[in-house]
Amino acid sequence: MKTLTHKQLEARKAQAVRFVRDVLEDDDKADDIEDESLEDYAEHRHIKIANPKGITHMAAPTRQELLDRIEELETENENLQSRLDEIADIIGDNEEDAAEDDDQGED
Repeated sequence: MKTLTHKQLEARKAQAVRFVRDVLEDDDKADDIEDESLEDYAEHRHIKIANPKGITHMAAPTRQELLDRIEELETENENLQSRLDEIADIIGDNEEDAAEDDDQGED
């Protein structure tokens, strides 16, 4: 399977339309080719599009960038865990106070 860029494939399709219209003198077939989507034309001609529409390539992060991100997330996780522990301590103290109040009220 041959691989062409989007632009190269457009040029190849336009060339095919001109050939069919001018050399083969088959306007109907030329119109059919012209009306066909670029993706369908490529599939029909067994051509792979090198830069298909809608696909963008993102730069992959380096190993060091990933390690830095892991460290950043671990630090953030530790901070959040500390906050949760503080909240649990506050709630625990309030529950103990409430339990003591209940115990004193029963006497």
